[in-house]
Amino acid sequence: MIKRLIIALFVTSTITASALDVNTTAGGLSGAVTDLNITTLRVSGTMNAHDFYFISGNLHRLTALDLGSVKIEGVTATVPYYWCHNFEADVIPVCAFNDMDLESVVLPTSLSGIGRGAFASCKRLTSITLPATLDSIGNYAFAGCESLVSVTLPAQVERVGAGAFMRCTSLTSLTVEPSSRLRSIDATALMDCPSLTTVALGPALQQMGERVLAGTGIQQLDQSGNENLNGIGDWAFVMTPLTAAHLPSSLTDLGSGAFMNLGTLGSVELGGGVAHVSDYTFASTGLNSPIDLTGVATLGNYALYNDSQLSTVVLPSTLTYLGDRAMAGMTGLTALTSEAEEVPALGDSVWAGVNQQQVPLTVPDAALEQYKASPQWQDFLYGSSWLKGDVNADGEITVADINVIIDIILGRKYNDETMKRADVNGDGEITVADINVIIEFILHPSSAAPARDVNTGDQLHLNDVAMQPGDQRTLIVTLDNAKNYSALQCDITLPMGLSLVEVAAAAGHEGMTGVVDGATTRVVTYSMARRAFDNEQGVALAVTVRADAALAGESEIVLSNVVLGDAADGSWHAADTRARVNNSTGIDDLTATADRVWVEGRTLCIDTRSEGTAHVAAINGTTRAIRLDAGVTRQALEAGFYVVTLNGKSYKIAIR
Repeated sequence: MIKRLIIALFVTSTITASALDVNTTAGGLSGAVTDLNITTLRVSGTMNAHDFYFISGNLHRLTALDLGSVKIEGVTATVPYYWCHNFEADVIPVCAFNDMDLESVVLPTSLSGIGRGAFASCKRLTSITLPATLDSIGNYAFAGCESLVSVTLPAQVERVGAGAFMRCTSLTSLTVEPSSRLRSIDATALMDCPSLTTVALGPALQQMGERVLAGTGIQQLDQSGNENLNGIGDWAFVMTPLTAAHLPSSLTDLGSGAFMNLGTLGSVELGGGVAHVSDYTFASTGLNSPIDLTGVATLGNYALYNDSQLSTVVLPSTLTYLGDRAMAGMTGLTALTSEAEEVPALGDSVWAGVNQQQVPLTVPDAALEQYKASPQWQDFLYGSSWLKGDVNADGEITVADINVIIDIILGRKYNDETMKRADVNGDGEITVADINVIIEFILHPSSAAPARDVNTGDQLHLNDVAMQPGDQRTLIVTLDNAKNYSALQCDITLPMGLSLVEVAAAAGHEGMTGVVDGATTRVVTYSMARRAFDNEQGVALAVTVRADAALAGESEIVLSNVVLGDAADGSWHAADTRARVNNSTGIDDLTATADRVWVEGRTLCIDTRSEGTAHVAAINGTTRAIRLDAGVTRQALEAGFYVVTLNGKSYKIAIR
């Protein structure tokens, strides 16, 4: 019994010793704390820098610190701490608690400032009470506090220093109290806080520093209420998932690369106060909504570089200069307007990579001739209300436009507007040279693939194939069709391990190819005699491929973006075609499932190697099952669009 009592007393003594309340005078804390293993400390009275550095240098097990009743006095130290001799009153000293295991801290109620790096790398700090008297947070004050979840800045805080909360990886929100006086949040203050999604900095904010929100998780940036904000630093929002940004009208200085490489960024409202869009500001973003550049005088180097989803841009009347490659790589550009009466000066290669001859440029009438005579500006499309190359006026440039020119060459009469559009190269004649211009456009790497929905059940067909490394095969692409077609274009995408050797057009047809990317080749084929593919037993293309050791066990060839040109100069968009590629010799296995689906008039035709069931779904949601025999099965259907599912593959068809 006596032994148990001794043990109990020992445990109680240990627990009691882990927490300590101390009332001290400045410089005397070391004499008041004799147990250096305490985990909780509550101090009242006065303290100075010597006391703070006693805590960080000796109380290594301390996790909770309450300084709420402390008054901090200034002191001049004879021996410097962190290269500092002079320490202000009411300020937590520089690096006071750096790298400690503190979990919670209550600060003095009279505190006015937190010094540089005061809590840096306190990785276990989850909460801290900031007093109402606080007016500044020093550089890197809480940098690396990986467990800190949220921070509310008191209304008195006017400045948050550089890197103050950087790498606080658990921080989800930083907000300010009502009537906040926060004027500046300095460079990298919130950098590399990936969990940070909520930031509200108050209406008094005037300046945001370089990389201030870089690497955070912020998705929406609405600063329209920050009516005093006039400057945002370089690279402020890089490496964030921002989707939209709304900047205030007060903003005049937007830093270099502020939104660079934000592929998620779809829209930005500049606010109208920015006169200079700095270098790289919107380079390689996902902008897909027109950006209002009202009031902008200069676009810096690479300002809109590679914004390939932005289709229209209006350059304001105030614009005087576009920097080097300011709009280079904007391959989705379909229309450009310049409202400037004086032709803006240009840097080097402003529109490099843009197919300018296919982009209409609208300028003030009084300045038209000046624009036409100016280097780089002169390369745009002028003086037409139609898209250059769109001969049949259907809104896109395809092989159907080639067919119209061929008809004109062969003697067919068209109205005056069509004849004007057919003179694509503007030489006053309609010849094969105009066809070549259209082909060059279609095959240009920057030309977008046709974007219309499938509007025909006619389809290219390619059998599955088995190949081994070293094999070279010529694959025949046929056309399952109800209409007669004499021209087509499509993209051929090959899997890794399969390379394109040659594409040959059907007899009586011309064929050209262009590289879209490393895996995809675009093909254009047409007949100067308007010869239908049916005349060649439906053969449309012969594609020769070679296999190497990188060919996967199971992959596929895809024919996509298929456009068919018919006798009436119409363009028809067919569904994609897919063919399996196997790197074995199991040809029997492949051909056993080489199904074919096509339409004859109002009849669905299915050719399969074995008995089975096809499921047919109409666009109105109704479905039916069709029992299949080996060979060709035919089923009459009402007019409409359908999806036929057979042996794990789907086929889109149209019954007309």
